[in-house]
Amino acid sequence: MDIYITVLKTIILLIIIIFMINICLKFLGKYTNQSRKNFRVVQKIVVSKTSSIGIVQIIDTYYVMSFSENRNEILKELSDYEATRLLNSLENSKKSENSSKNFKQVLQDMNDKIQELKKRKR
Repeated sequence: MDIYITVLKTIILLIIIIFMINICLKFLGKYTNQSRKNFRVVQKIVVSKTSSIGIVQIIDTYYVMSFSENRNEILKELSDYEATRLLNSLENSKKSENSSKNFKQVLQDMNDKIQELKKRKR
């Protein structure tokens, strides 16, 4: 009987320790994360397993950058016209994603109604 109590105490102690570690990590995370007001990755496309190309906003300027294990490099600075076109295309793609989600919801609702009508006919 004593072994069961010891195992139970050990499990409870481990749960408490894991909980305390989680709280400490969240607390430390608030102070270690740097502010991202001046730096933002707008879009990132994976080219290979170790490299990718991304569009990065640094303050008010947009850059096309390559990211790899060895180094990060600015490929091109986007003009204001190119940046506004990019942002408009991203907004349009988000709107189309939302509309497709809405279509999925409408389709699911219609399917539910059809199933309900089939059940009533039986």
